Amino acid sequence: MRIKISLSLILILQAFSVFPQKTDPYFTDSGGFGRILTDNDLITLWWCEGAYKLMKDTPPPKIRSNTIRLKAAGNEYEPFQLIFKAADTLRNLYISIDNLTGPGGEISADNFGLRLVDYVRISKPTDSYAYPGYWPDPLPLLNDSIELYPGENTTIWFNLYIPPLSKAGNYNTLIRLRSDTWTAEIPLTVKVWDFSLPESSSIRSGFGLSVDKIADYHNISDSTDLALTFDMYMQAFRDYKISPYSFYYLSQINTHTEGVYWKGAYYDSEVKYDGKYSLRAEDNSFTADPGIVYKRLIEVNGVADYTLSWTSMSSYKDQQFTVVVEGFNSGDSLLLFETKADAFYSDTIWKTGRYRIGKFGEDVTKIRLSLYPVFRTGSGENTGIIWFDNLGLKASSADLNLLEGGDFEINTDSINVKLDFSAFDRAAERYLDEFGFNAFRLNLEGMGSGTYFSRNEGIFEGFKSGTPEYNRLMSQYLVQIQDHLSEKGWLGKEYIYWFDEPGEKDYPFVRDGMELIKGSAPNLTTFLTENEPGPEIMDVTDITCTILNRVDTAKVREVTRNGGQYWSYICTGPRSPWISEFIDHDAINLRMWLWMSYAYHLDGILIWSTNYWTSRSASEPGYLQNPWTEAASYVQGYGWPLGKQTSWGNGDGRFWYPPNRNPNTDKRTYIEGPVPSIRLEFLRQGIEDYEYLVMLESLIKENPNLGKNLVKRANELLAIPGEIFTDGKTYTKNPALLYDHRQKVAELIERINKSLNPLP
Repeated sequence: MRIKISLSLILILQAFSVFPQKTDPYFTDSGGFGRILTDNDLITLWWCEGAYKLMKDTPPPKIRSNTIRLKAAGNEYEPFQLIFKAADTLRNLYISIDNLTGPGGEISADNFGLRLVDYVRISKPTDSYAYPGYWPDPLPLLNDSIELYPGENTTIWFNLYIPPLSKAGNYNTLIRLRSDTWTAEIPLTVKVWDFSLPESSSIRSGFGLSVDKIADYHNISDSTDLALTFDMYMQAFRDYKISPYSFYYLSQINTHTEGVYWKGAYYDSEVKYDGKYSLRAEDNSFTADPGIVYKRLIEVNGVADYTLSWTSMSSYKDQQFTVVVEGFNSGDSLLLFETKADAFYSDTIWKTGRYRIGKFGEDVTKIRLSLYPVFRTGSGENTGIIWFDNLGLKASSADLNLLEGGDFEINTDSINVKLDFSAFDRAAERYLDEFGFNAFRLNLEGMGSGTYFSRNEGIFEGFKSGTPEYNRLMSQYLVQIQDHLSEKGWLGKEYIYWFDEPGEKDYPFVRDGMELIKGSAPNLTTFLTENEPGPEIMDVTDITCTILNRVDTAKVREVTRNGGQYWSYICTGPRSPWISEFIDHDAINLRMWLWMSYAYHLDGILIWSTNYWTSRSASEPGYLQNPWTEAASYVQGYGWPLGKQTSWGNGDGRFWYPPNRNPNTDKRTYIEGPVPSIRLEFLRQGIEDYEYLVMLESLIKENPNLGKNLVKRANELLAIPGEIFTDGKTYTKNPALLYDHRQKVAELIERINKSLNPLP
């Protein structure tokens, strides 16, 4: 009886669209998605466009067709799926494809990419709209034969890339299927439009990428291997027509400041022993021990005894701090077991102290001095503040202080900031100029940072934000960055995203930071994400980026009318019924995000991460969550204690999969690119849809003498109908409507092109 009740409940829930895939209108009338190609006692084979999520139990469609038919422009990826359902196990299935032949000659079969549609088990649905089960998401490359198993679908994802400027017309090929017991040939026809999509996307984008997680999951410790693998990720970003936050993560702008000798602390003009400044070292972290470091290696010899002396004061009585002295050889290589370290006590009043370091080993020719404001441990749980003054390092029988600037009496007029752009330029030439990334997140040294939850004050070369010294040095720094980007032709591609989702309490802090940037470098582009946007803060930034469900079209018009840009972002929210990013939501969502972007005149899209594969809060240290088997993205930070598991949603911040399917046990090094998700495919289709609309809009704007009928028809198509999109929570779930509208747009582009360039 209980089973009957459960089944009845399931049928009721399906009727009210709780199970999205099985209640879509294009699903019920004709069976599953697509068209049957062959159906016999051995196998059922069908195809559908690359716009659907095929579950393992999705039924075959009822409509039949003996040919796969596609339409695409130059420089476009057009995906489709072949779905196999075998009556019995079918082994060693191989797929081969002939070159396409058409009006322009041949398009090589190398332009096809084949991937297996893999599944992730969802045990805890993102929200009430989703449901548990195996959902398609990873798309590993298909490099070999496959086996088909009875009772479930096996889906192959095909991507056909049409080279730019391919001659328009119909191109034909055969897909050849061969196994131990079965063969088939499937005709494919693709209509190539008479236009090509641009090399660089018209819509800007910012997608986060953690290089540390790449190193962890690929088991990479060598810097050369990491650089090769990073470049493969950049190629994947390029192919999916999105821009990463930082193409230059491994190629930073290097800052060399003359006249400043310490890093990791700041000069304090209010708390000091004597003179103008002391050096304040602060540790607020419960998981790490940040130290302050003397920038230069100090030359020593193996004969003299050395002593370090200081005057210090601490934030609480009998606070311990740690001195570490590391030895280096003549080649400036660290000698691991030539380190001297000890802990000392400080007090809440100024006191002097000393560390008798003694002699160094015969191989030690230089040392590095680091000071930690707490008792240093492996877990970093201690916190505290130490002020240092009159720091001296002397050799026996000598009175010379080997620490230049050890009294911290800095003459700020003599400080000069010099930037080395050589590594950055090499990366920018490859990724901005060659790959066509149209946006990048410019991280500024010395800027503060924060979120609605917490924030950090800015410190530049030892001087805290709000001080005249800080403002002077930041101005030197900012001007050089602005001028260099301008000289190289990259100015305007940057966005300075230094504070995330400020609350009202953060508005003065954010305003001060924005004014600092604009006061010295007015042409640099500022950026702000806003979860609860208010007029009190929106005027301070060049790019306003609002979470999707809070985009206000009136505010968009206001911002863009005043010369700003407006982007949207999605992350842990919004959830159903809104457009979203989750594995267990509708296939059309990420594609529809771009139709919304066009309808609302938005300039860009942003997602905080693409490889958020593990959470530091959700599991014990050292454990790597496996995204191939564990779909949930768990909260980290924001005050979450270790072990608390709260889901941000299935697949949040996770669009690539690591090639390592067993990261906790497989310790092989993987020097290869990422495995994409099916959601990235949907996103790229949306970006290409967006290009169709922008191209049509540009044609009528740039050609004012077009016939009235063409302009009227174009304006009708550019006003996206309500049956496709009304707002971010009211939109079609049927990709067929998108294909139909896009075809009408493409046909009109061809008509306009022919009217502008009539045949002789």
